[in-house]
Amino acid sequence: MKLLTQEMVDEVLKRAEDPEVADKFKELTIGIIVVCTDCPGNEDRQLMVTFADGKLADLQLEVQPAPGDMRTAPFDETKFDAKVIIPYWTFCEELQQKISLLMAMGHLKIEGDLPKLMNQVEGFTNLLQFIGSLPIEY
Repeated sequence: MKLLTQEMVDEVLKRAEDPEVADKFKELTIGIIVVCTDCPGNEDRQLMVTFADGKLADLQLEVQPAPGDMRTAPFDETKFDAKVIIPYWTFCEELQQKISLLMAMGHLKIEGDLPKLMNQVEGFTNLLQFIGSLPIEY
């Protein structure tokens, strides 16, 4: 399966119900938008992820031709806690653990509740590691 496709979203939703996987997110309560820019196919792709009390409550994908409106769309703090805009290849390197989340920070833009995001960084890192463990083609 390819990264940031509906097939990947469906697989994440299915596997997130596995108790062993769900345990990695047990204290995660956050809504985050991840916008990956300049994806293959000259697209921008956006994941909208919501965790509530450690459960994956919602995961949606949006795809637009690059440069998409999602890059500049106003951030709605009433629906999500944070929005991260990151180049596709930086996101890939982070998922494959070629670079750390800290190293990726120099290549991304964050809007929203940064303290809340930082307080839940362990759960968010677990989510990235989980996605990176899937049989994904980059």
